[in-house]
Amino acid sequence: MRDASTKQKIDALLEAFQYGDKGIDLVIQALGDGVREVRESALLLLSYSSEATTEQAILNYLPFAKMQCLHTLTEFNLDCYNPEQHHPDYFAIADYNNTLICYWDLSYKQSFVNIWHLETGQSKKDFDLAMAHEFGLGKSGKVCIISFQDILWPLDTETQDPIGTYPNYLMRSMLANHCLTVCSTKQPLLATGYTVGKRGELEIWDYETYTRRLHHKFQDWALVPFSNLPLVPLGNYISPISPLLFTPDGKLLVAYFKQRLQNKLQLWNTETGELTQTLDNLPALTVNSLANSLDGQILACGIREKKVCVWELISDRILYTSSAVAPCLLSSDGRVLIYCTDNYEIVVWDLAMNRKLCILRGHTAPIGYVAMSSDRNFIASYSIDRTIKIWGVPESLKYQ
Repeated sequence: MRDASTKQKIDALLEAFQYGDKGIDLVIQALGDGVREVRESALLLLSYSSEATTEQAILNYLPFAKMQCLHTLTEFNLDCYNPEQHHPDYFAIADYNNTLICYWDLSYKQSFVNIWHLETGQSKKDFDLAMAHEFGLGKSGKVCIISFQDILWPLDTETQDPIGTYPNYLMRSMLANHCLTVCSTKQPLLATGYTVGKRGELEIWDYETYTRRLHHKFQDWALVPFSNLPLVPLGNYISPISPLLFTPDGKLLVAYFKQRLQNKLQLWNTETGELTQTLDNLPALTVNSLANSLDGQILACGIREKKVCVWELISDRILYTSSAVAPCLLSSDGRVLIYCTDNYEIVVWDLAMNRKLCILRGHTAPIGYVAMSSDRNFIASYSIDRTIKIWGVPESLKYQ
């Protein structure tokens, strides 16, 4: 919910935009406002202007054109016998402290986490989670959720200490063979689900209050766990796709179901635990990323009919299509799309201006993961040649 001062600023921008060059200058200045909603509203308005100064201001705000590979990481310090045979199972940026977090499920009862500083590329911390089977980040990376068999528990990412008092912080999932997703923003939510035979269950938990917001049983449709999902092949590496995703604002959980050749998405209200909408008979797809656009739409990106697509989730109207490959992702506001090519390149595309912002080159093998910081200052990517690259704007170029 916008506070009054934020609404006043945005209303003032809308009015200023109608008054020529001076108004445009005020909107450009708003790109430096301390409130993100104001900055993003200014960016949206400037997208409708054809002035040269406007285009340059947008490029300055979206730093991708100046991005270079800042660091290449090759040492993962994995505590296992054959580290070269393993690839990450989770790859994300923790925004609260500008770090890259990489989780590896090495073998039964053993898993490992690497953490690097994005600015320096230096290893911040490596730790062994021993019994974890699945991993997810919540609250901008401050919390990590790990699971083993049917137990879920939240840890402080910095200290690895459990959050809460034993045994309250231990939450029970339905079965050991489950899928897990965590809301990455401020809302302390996680979701789990499984399918066995022709039945299954879906749950949403608040991991700070240890309360369950949703417990749904279903039949005949399959909420497919990680191990059985349609996967994205990348050479000898198989990248798992989650059937559960939270919208960036944490208000909805999107669950992907399958029955024979039919697909459907269910949208669940995380506050009330109610099913708000079901989208049936969708074309073959995987959903890699969700966004909340400024006009109130929920956008999704993923692979549809072997192409990267961006579409409105509710209306299923396709907004953008590219003959590219996974992985792909959207910025949380739905403005910036990142996808990969067969030539191991990373393409950054501005959906509002319908133009390419940059191509990041340097990987020599298929790309398995891509992540972007919420401030758009960093992109991180993992290739199956076992290199991680951190992309950003060098200090020498930031003020040119």
